[in-house]
Amino acid sequence: MKSVIQLKDISKSYSTDENETKVLSHVTLNIHEGEFVCIMGPSGCGKTTLLNIAGLLDVPSNGNVLFQGEEVSKASSKRRAELRRSNIGFVFQSFNLIDDLTVFENIELPLVYQHVSPNERKFRVDKIMDRLQLSHKKNAFPTHISGGLQQRVAVARAVVSQPKLILADEPTGNLDSERGREVMEMLTNLNELGTTILMVTHSTAASDYASRVIHLFDGQIVTENLNKGK
Repeated sequence: MKSVIQLKDISKSYSTDENETKVLSHVTLNIHEGEFVCIMGPSGCGKTTLLNIAGLLDVPSNGNVLFQGEEVSKASSKRRAELRRSNIGFVFQSFNLIDDLTVFENIELPLVYQHVSPNERKFRVDKIMDRLQLSHKKNAFPTHISGGLQQRVAVARAVVSQPKLILADEPTGNLDSERGREVMEMLTNLNELGTTILMVTHSTAASDYASRVIHLFDGQIVTENLNKGK
């Protein structure tokens, strides 16, 4: 089974004039194609920092990051941005939609950055909106739809470019239990179609959807378990 992302002996610390704060310490993690991996742990344990490094938004202080076999821990910011645009979709707790853009335009945005032609953009956006039952809201603005629909739009935006990896940071954190279940079922369906997913969450209900659950504590992996039946 091929690896999408490999983190090898990763450490991350932040320094000020007075002290150094260690966030991650000697973390090794291998995410394979088609996996649905969940990272759990208390606030401040390094979950989001780990996700940012896996998503090529940040670089480690020490260790190696390989994305599809390419060493990227020392790559330029330009190269990491190229890899993100072409391969990674992001779903955030706060949705991160642009209020001045319609639902259609928000979903379309990653394709604009990839210089996809207007006709192909329309085809792909219409297809994903139909799949996620958003077509009736295509001309609405984010502030005029519910939180559940906003997160559905965020998922659509993350997958419209057909990424190899989706990174989800507390994707159900701002949703009630029913809307949260809908989002997790959407992510599960995408995973069943072959998309690799790495998710950070506090929610045990959300973690039950993953095939592998990793627990962080004080910047280190302390346990790793396979979900039964996954």
